[in-house]
Amino acid sequence: MSDENSVRLFCFPFEGVSAGVYLPWTRITGGSLVITPVELPGRGHHPRARPCRDLEALLAEIMPYVARMCDRPFALYGHGFGALLAYETAARLEWEHDAVAERLYVSGTGIPHRAAPERAVGHLPDAAMTGRLRDRGRMPPLARDPRRAARTLGALRADLTVMEAYRRDPRHILHCPVTAMGGVRDRGLSGADLSGWRRCTRRALRVEMFPGDYYFPITAQQELLETFGRDLIRPAAARRLLSVAGY
Repeated sequence: MSDENSVRLFCFPFEGVSAGVYLPWTRITGGSLVITPVELPGRGHHPRARPCRDLEALLAEIMPYVARMCDRPFALYGHGFGALLAYETAARLEWEHDAVAERLYVSGTGIPHRAAPERAVGHLPDAAMTGRLRDRGRMPPLARDPRRAARTLGALRADLTVMEAYRRDPRHILHCPVTAMGGVRDRGLSGADLSGWRRCTRRALRVEMFPGDYYFPITAQQELLETFGRDLIRPAAARRLLSVAGY
């Protein structure tokens, strides 16, 4: 049932991990911010066992679920690979469902683009792929555990394949504001990279930096949730008060 007193925040996982990484957020936030992790094929409790290596096939899995859950004001958040998915999902919600997000949050990456051949790693053997990712500070925490690595490498490789082949359609310009986020100790991302998201919106872009490295959504979750609350809960409450007052 729709609840006009809350905002839903769809959360897209970063490369190689389950959307379960966001479950702790659901225990921290109150009812005004409804954290909704978007699980991907090949991980977690998704009914499809094999991960997708094609963006359109992946979006075909995601879009029906997200569109069905747009029962109240909503925003989207994605980190790394999840930022690409959040952006493409926001665009398709606008075109196909006339549903505009309150805000798009993208973190850990500049505008996604086709990787230069020398930067691509998704095609490499496991040892070479994980070695390159470690060097870049992009090795998912679960994949560092030898007991879990074998189960996560398939999803990681699939996500990298999609990321490295991605070509952004320049017509995909959103009608919602965008916040681009980074970790202050992420050596692979600059403020200029984050500022590039300005080309993806007709509204305002805000750039914010958080303590931590690439994986700051895990280590700085309280700071992130406070940002979501300031942006989404307080403006929504103000709009409801104005509505009640007859403005």
